[in-house]
Amino acid sequence: MRALGNKATKRFIETQHEVVAKYKAGTLDMKAAQLEIEHFWAGALRRAVIDGDVENGSLMAGQSVGMVRQEQSMAQIIAELIDQAARALNGGRASKGAGEP
Repeated sequence: MRALGNKATKRFIETQHEVVAKYKAGTLDMKAAQLEIEHFWAGALRRAVIDGDVENGSLMAGQSVGMVRQEQSMAQIIAELIDQAARALNGGRASKGAGEP
């Protein structure tokens, strides 16, 4: 995964180096090393997204890039979002555009 850099990603890099060193020294086997890494990030997405802790949480980036099907201007994207919201509020019916009765 890709993530935006913050305090957590800096600590993660340090943790990775420590875990790799322990693995190479033979004090951790592969499974234990993987578990340490998993434990480091446990709850990190929630900390960022739900709790708003953007310094100690995981700020993932680019996960939905595979869903992009076309290039659009910001104006087009905002207009599309507004239309979708209006349809949802109108029970699925298309919203009336400017100048429509």
